[in-house]
Amino acid sequence: MSAVLLIAVASALAINGNLFSNSENPLPNFKVTVYQYGGGSTQINAEIEVYDSNNNRLFSGTTGDGGIYSREWPGSLGNYTVKAWYPARPNDGQNGQNGFTYSGASIVTSVTLGPNY
Repeated sequence: MSAVLLIAVASALAINGNLFSNSENPLPNFKVTVYQYGGGSTQINAEIEVYDSNNNRLFSGTTGDGGIYSREWPGSLGNYTVKAWYPARPNDGQNGQNGFTYSGASIVTSVTLGPNY
C-alpha cells in the first residue's frame, strides 16, 4: 500500500513539473549578432566561437536569419570573448571579436566584422 502511495505522489509531482522541471530557474540565454563591416547590416552564415578567459573554446556555431546566433548559456561566471569569421574558415576574408562578462543574466552582445583582408 505504501509503495502504491509513493508512486502516486511521485507521478503527481512529475506531471505537475515540480520534481524534474527547471522552469522556475531557466538557463540564461546567449545571443550574438554579427554585423558586416561598417555596422550597417547583419551577416548571415558567419562562423562564431566563444572562448573563456584561458582561451579555451566553449562552443561554436553559425549565424542564421538576421545575423543572429542564440543558445542556452553553458558557462560559469567570468570573462569571455566571442569571435566571428565570414565566410567561415578556412575561406574567411573578414573577422572580428568582442569581449563580454557573464554575471548570471542572459547575454546579448555583438561583433562587427573588419574590412576584407
